[in-house]
Amino acid sequence: MFKLYPKLAFQNLKSNYRITVPYLLSGAGIIMMYYMLYALTMGTQQADFYGVTSAGTVLGLGIYVIAIFGAIFLFYTNSFLMKRRKKELGLYNILGMEKRHIAGVILSETIISALICLGLGIALGVAFSKVFFLILEKLLGGMNPVPFVIPAAGIRDAALLFACIFLATALYNILQVRLSKPIELLHGGEVGEKEPKAHWVLAILGFVLLGAGYYLAVTIEDPIMALFLFFVAVVLVVLGTYLLFITGITAMLKLLKKNKGFYYKTKHFTTVSGMLYRMKQNAAGLASICILFTCLLVTVSTTFCLYTGTRDVVETMCPRDLDFSIAANLRKEEIRSFQDQAAQICANHEVEMADVVDRLYWELAGGRQGDTFYINYDYEANTYAVFEVYSLEEYNRISGKENTCQADELLLYDPDNAFDGNTINIFGKDYQVTKIDFPGGLTQNRSYLMGYQQYCLVMNDPDLLQENGQLRIPIYDHPDEPFLANPTFTYNFDLVGHDPETIQAVYKELHNWLFDSYKHWDFYQESSGLSLNARNIVSEQEDLAAMYGGVFFLGLFMGALFLLGTVLIIYYKQVSEGYEDAKRFGIMQKVGMSHREVKESIHSQVLLVFFLPLVTAAIHLCFAFPMLQKILALMQMANFSLILTSVACTVLIFGVVYLAIYLLTARTYYKIVASAN
Repeated sequence: MFKLYPKLAFQNLKSNYRITVPYLLSGAGIIMMYYMLYALTMGTQQADFYGVTSAGTVLGLGIYVIAIFGAIFLFYTNSFLMKRRKKELGLYNILGMEKRHIAGVILSETIISALICLGLGIALGVAFSKVFFLILEKLLGGMNPVPFVIPAAGIRDAALLFACIFLATALYNILQVRLSKPIELLHGGEVGEKEPKAHWVLAILGFVLLGAGYYLAVTIEDPIMALFLFFVAVVLVVLGTYLLFITGITAMLKLLKKNKGFYYKTKHFTTVSGMLYRMKQNAAGLASICILFTCLLVTVSTTFCLYTGTRDVVETMCPRDLDFSIAANLRKEEIRSFQDQAAQICANHEVEMADVVDRLYWELAGGRQGDTFYINYDYEANTYAVFEVYSLEEYNRISGKENTCQADELLLYDPDNAFDGNTINIFGKDYQVTKIDFPGGLTQNRSYLMGYQQYCLVMNDPDLLQENGQLRIPIYDHPDEPFLANPTFTYNFDLVGHDPETIQAVYKELHNWLFDSYKHWDFYQESSGLSLNARNIVSEQEDLAAMYGGVFFLGLFMGALFLLGTVLIIYYKQVSEGYEDAKRFGIMQKVGMSHREVKESIHSQVLLVFFLPLVTAAIHLCFAFPMLQKILALMQMANFSLILTSVACTVLIFGVVYLAIYLLTARTYYKIVASAN
């Protein structure tokens, strides 16, 4: 008997090729992608260039995502296979095979399927991974090669992981057979469904959950809060989508059925009644297609946007070639020493300094309520703001003017015209406001701080500007315990006639000199040390290119997985429904329905099944766009037109791909229905 199991298993796989071949190919594809991502991660860990750590971390996370998705997807597609196989297994049982023998056949089929998927997947992964190494290297900027590796650990982990997944599906199938009666197995694939009830409470709950997710996506202004609540919104939308597809569509179909003018037409009658009686099994599949396609659009569009906008992000973070910001109470002679050293190092490398930004100011954040500003993060304000506070002396030096400002006056630079009052209350005091222009604008480009107002304040108040160079900041709930803030010295400049190597050489020498010298400065004796934020545009470009290149590469991988899942769910849905509908449409033709009317009814039904998830996914993406924009802003991506273009192009491209899937699977459906009649 044991020798018969493999023969029966192989024959079963061969005779059901229409459903087993896509299953085997998809399983091999997931294993191939898992191995390739594993190999690429190992390759980046052996590479040696700036930013490779970021790329390796991103790719490493993708391995776990693929593993989880692979387990869910293989279980999901296995359910389609079992539904089509129940009649065959029931026939074995009736002809005399015991359930333990059927279990042996199922286990043999699983072993054969697992061996085919693992062998094909790993072989294709090894064969094509070199191409993907080159693609990844290109996306990372092509600075240094990513070593091509064939990790034995990747082959081992792929084999163990997916062997366990296949074994779990086999045990699940065996349990189903063991708990079913022979007659249930024999008719398991043909059992009809009762007309479902329209659960209005669940439908309303679905609308509420979906509306709550949409509300979060479009109303949150704070980018940090958007990041924290993004997954909450995703969960709400997913739950709302499933409830609406399961109960809402049923309710909609029942309303259409009550509309006699619409329902009692040949095309509409068969479509509505057919979908209504199959909505229990249709709804989960349609919702899954919708969610997967939404994930595909979000993943690919956002990662593509980050990758193509790398240069914009770099210029936002590092507007000049070299950027040094020192948050410490420096003396004038210490500042002058740093400036002289920068000029000397540039002269040694025979490059000139240009567009120098040389400022001393206090950088603060707080909240606004009307005309009152609070420099305190604990205060719940209506609007948040960031400030650059300058002394009158420093502002006159920067502007080259001789402005005057009394102790109860304040000069305000408001680039967004967000404040229109004549007086302002800040630091616990009222000041008269005079608006000004600030040469060069804000020190840093903070356009990514969506929802934050930005200001430059010029003050001449001796109660706040201390003789030791610190700024006295009263705390609104503890006025007797003011906070003394150190100023920030910013020194940014471009290099004329430079190359990337020169920029990095100048940066490294000046950076090292600063750390070697600061211990001898006065401020170090009075404080805990140096707070330095130093950047150069070349290293930032390489780091972000590596990180965003890795993110985009992973996005393409995830997009391919989501697309694979969408295609397989649609395909199995069409095949299983084609077999179910073949007999029904055959009966309709026998009672007088023409072939043309049958085809129109099929077309109407397939069109609804296909494009309802597509339209819903597009609506999800439209509502998610404001939240995605804010999350991208946290990554310094504030180019609205680029974000919008990336999303629109992704929707257009994958909309065409989805249409192609529709045309191909619809042909399969028509063939099955036609061949049975």
